[in-house]
This record gives sequence, C-alpha cells and structure tokens, in this order.
Amino acid sequence: MRHIIANMQYKLNLGRNCLKVIIRTYGIKEIFIPYYSCKTIWQAIREENCKINFYHIDKNFMPAGEFRPDDFILYINYFGLFTDNCEILEKRYKNLITDNTHAFYSPHFGIASFNSLRKFFPVQNGAYLYIKKYQSMNFEHDNLKLNTNEIPRGKIFCHSEQSVESKDFAPLNDVCGGIIDYEQFRHNELILNNEHIKLISPDVENKMNTINFEQDKKQRIEIFNHYAKKFNKYNLIKIPRLNGNIPYCYPLCTNKKEILQMLSNQTVLRLWEDIPESFPEHEFVYNVAALPLIKGTKILRQ
Repeated sequence: MRHIIANMQYKLNLGRNCLKVIIRTYGIKEIFIPYYSCKTIWQAIREENCKINFYHIDKNFMPAGEFRPDDFILYINYFGLFTDNCEILEKRYKNLITDNTHAFYSPHFGIASFNSLRKFFPVQNGAYLYIKKYQSMNFEHDNLKLNTNEIPRGKIFCHSEQSVESKDFAPLNDVCGGIIDYEQFRHNELILNNEHIKLISPDVENKMNTINFEQDKKQRIEIFNHYAKKFNKYNLIKIPRLNGNIPYCYPLCTNKKEILQMLSNQTVLRLWEDIPESFPEHEFVYNVAALPLIKGTKILRQ
C-alpha cells in the first residue's frame, strides 16, 4: 500500500522556479537528472549551486541504472505517459522529485512534484508545486506581461501552405497549438529565462478558474488516440496505453520517409534534440516531434 503524506500546494510563476524552491527547502547539494531533459532545468539547478549528475533512460523511459537510497532524483513524467514509472520509482527511492511539466493531471509522487500551466493551457506562465515539507513563500506576485495577444499552448507551432494529402497520415493543420510569431515567441522565452521566483500572477490564476478541465482531458485523449491509431506502427517510441494518463502531446520519433516529409512541411515542437548519437537514448528519442492535442486553432501561414 502506498504511504501517503499530504502535499502542500504552492502556486508559483514557473516550473523551473518550483525546482529551485525544492532544492532550497531540502538543502539539496547534489541531484540526479536525466540527460534527456530541458536545459532550462539544468540552468535552474546550477543557479542554486547544486551539483548535477546525469543518468540515462532506457526504452521504457525508466532510469537505466540504480541510485543510492539517499540520492535526490529528478524524474520526468515524459509526455504525460509514464505515471506508472513514477509510482515504481517512488517505492524505490525516498528522495524522488517528479517533474510533471508534461503531466498536469498526474498524481503527485515523491517528496515533491511540479507542473507547468502554460504547457497545457493558454496562459503566459504559472506552475503548481506540491511538496511534503513546509516552506514559507515570501515572494511577490508575478505581474509579467508578455508581448503577445495569444499565448502558445505548450510552445507548439504549425505552419503549412497545404494539407498532407496521404490518407494514411493525418494532417496537423486541424489539430494545432496556439499560434504566435516565432521570433516573438523566442523573445518571450528569453524574458521567462530571467524571471525570479514569484507567486503566480493573479491574472493567470483567474484564467485558470475558467478552464473546463474535463473537456480538456476528453479532447486530449481523443486526439491522442487518433494519432496513436495512425502512427504507433511507425513510431520508434513504444507508446504505452493511456490507462488514465492525460497526455501532453503525442511523441513521434520515426524513420518513415513519408512521415518525415509531412513533418518537414510543418513546424512542430521538437523536444530536446541534442542527444549525442553515442547515447542509448538517441535510438528512440532523437528529433522527437511533439504532436499537439488541441483542436480548433488557426494555422500560422508562411
């Protein structure tokens, strides 16, 4: 039986800043994180003068090696599909920290977990931190105003002059994340990279109160299953059954020429591309396309 200790919830401005608070709260001097991860996480850890030890993952997205009982371990719930892995790791390691930035709807595992609102919803920032150790949050509220009228959901873009005609490969044009000018997006990302730890913006919190979460979950499952039916047989990633998971995206890694040609005519988020060829992860996560799970948004034309 899982021994549950109540998590305290704090609402901060960014997922990376949630990790900073976790490091401070537990006095972490050294942490294990996967090579296959976002460099903003690396930056946040180093800014806290915490040593990083990297680990590999296997084809099941589990750590490829073992850790010591007292090690602090950051595990990413990749694509929102590997909650089962989180549960297994929590039983093995008492100092597990779960990165749920891809898994907003996931349960909370380990001594702390955090998510990212802007990866799932049309808000400019915001993240929920769940932690088992009390931490005083004497931070100011974030009132950052990004330079855009439309915030991208999960940093996903699609642009194309025409649909893909092959009946075997569903076009991305009708299923796409929020769209903004790419250069503007990059500018906003640079601003967020320099954001200090703050409490969530009141505007973002009010916006979250208007979200229909059940509708969002239903839509994500529907679109994911559509992609899974089309692409699973070509995907180098072994896609698990959802089993209650609500995914962030459909991750597609393939050598199929027709699909690669289709993707070359689209601009979609590529997840953490710089995995060296010598790494075992390269075989199944190189150049992963994160196919979005959001309907009804316009297409950015070239």
